[in-house]
Amino acid sequence: MSGFLIAVASLLLCQAAVAQTSARIDWYGVYTTSSTKEVNDPTSPTGKRFISTPVPPKSNSNRIPGKNDIRFGYAYTITGQTGARINVKHVFRFPGAGMPDIVAGGRRTTSENLRTNNSGESVLIGWSFGSAPPERILIGDWVMEVWSNNRKLVEKRFTVYRP
Repeated sequence: MSGFLIAVASLLLCQAAVAQTSARIDWYGVYTTSSTKEVNDPTSPTGKRFISTPVPPKSNSNRIPGKNDIRFGYAYTITGQTGARINVKHVFRFPGAGMPDIVAGGRRTTSENLRTNNSGESVLIGWSFGSAPPERILIGDWVMEVWSNNRKLVEKRFTVYRP
């Protein structure tokens, strides 16, 4: 009987930690980086993704010039149980007909990647136009979302415009 009670108590504690998980946006807009590493990512429509250490913008903005060498996004912090490891999903929603997909062909309206964050640490979700060809610099509204356990924790909408 005591084993059953311990199992129930553990389950309730896990559910409480999930229910208390939330996130806040620390900053958003066009940012630069102090370091960047390119990695192959077959789940990305570009076939690659970047692991970057961002330098935040001087002021927040959701208006993004659509041109090469622009990086935009936001930093967020998972709040709740300090130090807990939280599984999250980053979702990118592209404007218009979507992003050309060089991996699978055609176009994609979304891209997702999974990661594990430490509660209390600031994390970047962002996109880089880098040296993108014009067809990969999509003009319009982009949405970047962070999900955990089928629940949206935070999202930010950016408007990419022709400079």
